[in-house]
Amino acid sequence: MKNDFSEGFSYFFKGLMLLNKPGIRVFVIIPLLINILIFSSVFGVAGYYFTEGLDYLLSKLPEWLSFLYWVIMPLFTSVVLFIVGYTFNIVANIIGAPFNGFLAEKIEEHLRGSRPPEKMGIPELIAVIPHSIKRELDKLAYYLPRLLLLILFTLIPGINIFSPFMWFVMGAWMLAIQYSDFPMDNNKISFAEMKRLLKQERLNSIGFGATVAIALSIPIINFLVMPAAVAGATVMWVEKHQNQI
Repeated sequence: MKNDFSEGFSYFFKGLMLLNKPGIRVFVIIPLLINILIFSSVFGVAGYYFTEGLDYLLSKLPEWLSFLYWVIMPLFTSVVLFIVGYTFNIVANIIGAPFNGFLAEKIEEHLRGSRPPEKMGIPELIAVIPHSIKRELDKLAYYLPRLLLLILFTLIPGINIFSPFMWFVMGAWMLAIQYSDFPMDNNKISFAEMKRLLKQERLNSIGFGATVAIALSIPIINFLVMPAAVAGATVMWVEKHQNQI
C-alpha cells in the first residue's frame, strides 16, 4: 500500500464506519459518554472565557477600527475551537484510555476474525488501568518538550510566520501517536517501536492525524472522534503496520 497523506485521511472514515457494526457499537457507548461529559465541562468553561476574551480584545480597538470585528471574530473563534478540541482530546484520552484499549481489541477482533495475543475481559480492563494511564503520561512526556519548542519558535520574529503550519503538523503527528498507541499497546508494541513504525509511514500518519485534528474542532461531531480515531488507527495497524515489524 502506498504511503501518502490521502490514505491516512481515509483511515479515520474507515474507523467511523465500523462503530455501528454489531458487536462493536456497545463498546463505543462508554467512550461516547466520557466524551459528552468532558466536552460539556470544557465547552462550558471555554464559552465563558470566549465571551470575556472577545470583549477584552474588542475593547482595545479604537472605534474607527470597529469593522475589524468581522475579522477578529472568526479568527478568535477558530483559535478557541482548536484549543478546546485539543484540551478535550487530552483529558478524554487520559480518562478513557482503558476503554479505548478495549475498543481497539474489539475492532481488531472484527477485522481479523480472531483476538489479539491476550484476551481482555472486564477484570483485565480494571487491572490494566494503571498501565493505560502511565502510557498516556508517557505520551505527554514526549509531547511537552516539543510543545515548548514550538512556543519558542512562535515567539521568534521571522520564524513565527511558519508557526501555524508547524503547530498543525505537530498536532497531527501527536494525534497519530495518541490513537495508534491503543492497538499497538494491545499487541505489546513498545512506545519507541510504535514511533518507528509511524515514522516509516510519516505522510500516512500525518494524514490520519490531520483528519482527527479537523474533526476535533467541529462541535457535536467531536463526540465521536475518539472512538472513530481508535477504530481508524486499529484498521491502520492491521492493514499497514503489523507487517512491518
